Amino acid sequence: MAKNNCDHPEVHDDFHVCQLTANQSPPDIDKIFENPRYVCTNCGAKVHDARNVCKPEEL
Repeated sequence: MAKNNCDHPEVHDDFHVCQLTANQSPPDIDKIFENPRYVCTNCGAKVHDARNVCKPEEL
């Protein structure tokens, strides 16, 4: 896995994509990816809520 440059790893919560891809995900985690409104300009993940990625940009 390529190393991404997250600016604020200390503020990650349990549903931050950077952590979810590094750890085993809870079974209901798919909901953060439903109806995506933001894309992370760091890793490319598309999520519904901007707080779930490092560098959100509206789609």
